[in-house]
Amino acid sequence: MELIYKGAEAEIYKAELLGLPVVIKRRIKKGYRNPLLDIKLRISRTRKEARLMRRARLGGVPVPAILDIWKDSLMMEYIEGTKLADSLNLGLMMKLGDIVCKLHSSGIAHNDLTPYNAILASGGEICLIDFGLAEYTHSIEDYAVDLYVLKRSLVSITDEWEDMWISFLMGYRSCCRELANKVIRRLAIVEARGRYK
Repeated sequence: MELIYKGAEAEIYKAELLGLPVVIKRRIKKGYRNPLLDIKLRISRTRKEARLMRRARLGGVPVPAILDIWKDSLMMEYIEGTKLADSLNLGLMMKLGDIVCKLHSSGIAHNDLTPYNAILASGGEICLIDFGLAEYTHSIEDYAVDLYVLKRSLVSITDEWEDMWISFLMGYRSCCRELANKVIRRLAIVEARGRYK
């Protein structure tokens, strides 16, 4: 196994299963927590992430397929490609908008929606990753916060963020206009609140 990413909550490894590349996400043990509580939390969060990814996939959202789950670890298909943040263009942002609308229509807020948590696969498809903070919700506010996080990340990544944002919104509205309009209206409230923090 090869460690390819280490974050605060999990380590990501690239491995092989029957000669095919896979990704293993293992939640990191926290020494400051009671050991029994720690393992229970890691197991429950791992299972929750797998359930949300399955729900997203059933809703038409491209996510890696879950191949196995054990204790605090997930085995997923390996998606060959690059981070979307390294390949931004108007067409891809429109595709991302459509994908995020499908995610929200499935009752899921990603809660870490940035172009770094999306992979542009070699075939041109965008795949959402890292559902570690995702939640099952029907809250318009939660969906608006997803959009707020994405918009802020675009501002920090590219000088052309305004065009990218407009393309994203076009894709977002194309999938589910009624929900999209509610979320975008709520986004204005979230942004106004954010300015004064």
